[in-house]
Amino acid sequence: MDRPLAGVRVLDLTRYLSGPYATLQLAEMGAEVIKVEMPVTGDDTRHIAPLKGGVSYYHSSVNRSKASVELDLKSPANLKTLRAMIADADVMVENFRAGVSDRLGLGHEAVAQINPRLVYCAITGFDSKGPQSRRAAFDLIVQGESGVMSLNGDPARDPEKIGIPVADISAGMFAVQGILAALLRRGRTGKGGLVEVNMLSSLLSLSGYNPGLYFLTGKSPSRVGSRHHTVVPYGPYPTADGLILLSTFSDGSWKKIVDALDRPDLAGDARFDTAPGRAANREACESLIVEMLSAHPSQEVVRRLEAAGVPCGIVRSLGEAIDMERDSGTGSIADIDYGGEAGVIPGVRIPVKFDGEWCPVAAAPALGQDNGILERYRDKPEEERPQASDRAEKEPFSSK
Repeated sequence: MDRPLAGVRVLDLTRYLSGPYATLQLAEMGAEVIKVEMPVTGDDTRHIAPLKGGVSYYHSSVNRSKASVELDLKSPANLKTLRAMIADADVMVENFRAGVSDRLGLGHEAVAQINPRLVYCAITGFDSKGPQSRRAAFDLIVQGESGVMSLNGDPARDPEKIGIPVADISAGMFAVQGILAALLRRGRTGKGGLVEVNMLSSLLSLSGYNPGLYFLTGKSPSRVGSRHHTVVPYGPYPTADGLILLSTFSDGSWKKIVDALDRPDLAGDARFDTAPGRAANREACESLIVEMLSAHPSQEVVRRLEAAGVPCGIVRSLGEAIDMERDSGTGSIADIDYGGEAGVIPGVRIPVKFDGEWCPVAAAPALGQDNGILERYRDKPEEERPQASDRAEKEPFSSK
């Protein structure tokens, strides 16, 4: 596969999840990603259990397809080596707490002096210039601070965290968007620049229409669990053997549902003819839905409703969903060989195909596995070190 980021060199100074998820995407789209880690311990996620043959499930899921080198950034000699690496990079990504990179002499202004072509991406929990800029931020904290938790869960109970690390993942995705846009701009101008992404803003952006409701009414949207404020039926409903999901926005959905479930006698009920009517008569409508669905198993319900053109699905466990996807033969689940005691550890590919092909996947590196890379930059006169400008004529994003 001719991967679109081939020839792009990324210096990865990230750890935990938001930054590594961003650089994972860049790596599997073809960039050479060099992850810089503390000697001996490395990224803290290397030690999160369970481990298989010394490989952490957490670390391996977001650090595949990268190189790993060890540098203690408290050492002046190692900082000198890192600056030589910066001169040779196209992109640098860090997710230090605000202010840390400047204290190390690795802030954007400093590294732009070393390499004006560098695209510098900083991922933080909160905006780098705001009053909360220096706060520590993990996914749970930002889900709460952003208001996202207030929208999630049963309205009769306390707000609940979303079951996936949505603040980290969304910040990583927005970071990649910004990096790619900055590389396109560099292709026109020859200059790099600063890309800033924070987790709080990422979740506010990801909140979709909900901020609009607040701007319009002055009231925060209420928590409705898995239901919808204005759409009925919507959400999970019990069947004879499980739960199915309905998402019915159109007026004609009611007749399709009752016909498919052998209750055409209900089609003429004027209360449910329109979407606003069903919302106004929510309790009565949902009571009838539960009654109809309870007579059939989930697979049968979904088969009938899909045939009738009603959007629906089955509530599955994550394991069931992964097994279904693997069995489907799409190729989105990769078997990755780590060798030794670790053996094969499956992973979910990044959800992007190019020209009909999934991006190749390689195992996450052992700590310091690629320390040989450092020899390009150590103890050499500056004029002999690799420079990003040496590759400018092969600019992957150039419009020239």
